Order: sequence, then structure tokens, then C-alpha cells
Amino acid sequence: MAAKLPRAKKRFGQNFLVAEDVLRKIISASEISRADTVLEIGLGTGILTAALAERAGQVISVEIDRELYAEYAPRAAIYPNVRVICGDFLREAENIFSGARGRLKVIANIPYYITTPILEKLLEYRARLSAIILLVQKEVAERICAAPRNSAYGSLTIFLRYYADARLICLVPPECFRPRPQVDSAVIRLDVRPELKYRPLSEKRFFNIVRGAFWGRRKTLRNTLKQSPYTHYTAAMLAKLEQETGLDLNRRGETLSIEEFVRLADVEFA
Repeated sequence: MAAKLPRAKKRFGQNFLVAEDVLRKIISASEISRADTVLEIGLGTGILTAALAERAGQVISVEIDRELYAEYAPRAAIYPNVRVICGDFLREAENIFSGARGRLKVIANIPYYITTPILEKLLEYRARLSAIILLVQKEVAERICAAPRNSAYGSLTIFLRYYADARLICLVPPECFRPRPQVDSAVIRLDVRPELKYRPLSEKRFFNIVRGAFWGRRKTLRNTLKQSPYTHYTAAMLAKLEQETGLDLNRRGETLSIEEFVRLADVEFA
């Protein structure tokens, strides 16, 4: 769509994808058909938008940068199945989802500095999503896809994996972007479950225990659950946790599976 790249704006975290092979991998991993409605966060120069428009039934692209919108939205308009919205996705999400039909696939090269807020906002609307395919910082991708006992495994891992299955699609070096970011990147896919796989008695208690477990890295569960601002378990409560779950609280949070965190959360106190 674009012969000449615009000047990237740091305040929007812009790094434009220019590698055709990475674009093909994103499209392949997305498994798009004419039955799909796709939400793209960030129109950019329209390179991804065009590839999506050729395969999807409908593409909704949201661009916060008014200058990019003015330049590239008219070019995207050559595709009758593309609608471009000028606005901040984090503020416009309610209107976007209420105006879209069916379950959506999210496919985007997002600003790295707001990766977590975007993921949290998307999961607020998880009932409307089937899959999320994103270009993110490699370090974040490793955290999302990590397994227990891996140093990257943490509360973000569990938060996302509670709602979705995650897999790493490919690594993306800095030279695939203009301007080049100072970090390596990766493409990930999250398949949002239509029904929850894990069902703790209290989601609030479950997530508080997860936050507490990772509140102090390299500390045991016994210490973090007692000291963290999310839990405040007493010695007697910790003893009951250990007795009823059979889990050793001298383990560290990064060694526990989601199922084990559910077991901890299901212990109730009068």
C-alpha cells in the first residue's frame, strides 16, 4: 500500500513492519477465511490491512495517529470490506465490539509499551473473540508462552493462560521493522477458550493468590502469601492450605501449575 514510509512517532510506539516473510507468517498463523471478522489495532501504513482484506469477510482497523489515518485510511478504502476508525482502541473498545458482528480475530502489530493494557482490554471482551495474533516484544512472548519452572513464567503467564491457549509462532529480528526497535520481537497466537478450562470457587481469590505468589521473586509461597499485599495469610491459614492441598509451601510460585493455584484458591476460611 505504501511506497514511502512515514516518520514514526515515538509517543505512539510506532515501528512499521516491512518484512514480507513475517507478514506471510502472521497471515498463515491467523487462518483467516471469509467467515472471519478481523480487528486490527493500528492501521499503520496498511500493509497488514491489505493482506487481511484479501482474505477476511470484514476488517475493522483502529488507528490512533490522525496523520496516519488521514494518509492511509483512503488507501484502505479501496477494499469494500475494510472500515477504519480513527481513535484510541483502549477508549473505543466498547463501541468497536458493540458494532461488530460475531466472534472476532484480533491481528495486530501493537505498540510494545501498552501490550499488557491491550491484552487486558481484549480479555474483557473475550466472549467476542476466537483468537488473538500479535507482534509483541520477544521477552513478553516468552512470558506468555512459558511453562512452570521457567524463569519467564509469572502472573502474566497465568492470567492469559487462564483464558486462552498460547503458542509462539516465530521470532522477528529488529531489521524487519522501520525504524528498527532495540529489542527482538515475536509473533504469538492466543486461542480464546469459549468455555473456561479452570473453575476456581472464587476467581478473585485465585488471582490474588497468583499475584501474591509472584510478589517476591525467589521467595517461597509461605513467605509471599504471608507478606504480599494481595493475600495476608496467617500462619494458621498457611497450615490449613498445606494440609488441605498437600502442596509444599516451601516451593516458589514459578514452580506451580495453574491447576495447583486453583487448589490453593479453593481452600476456604470461615
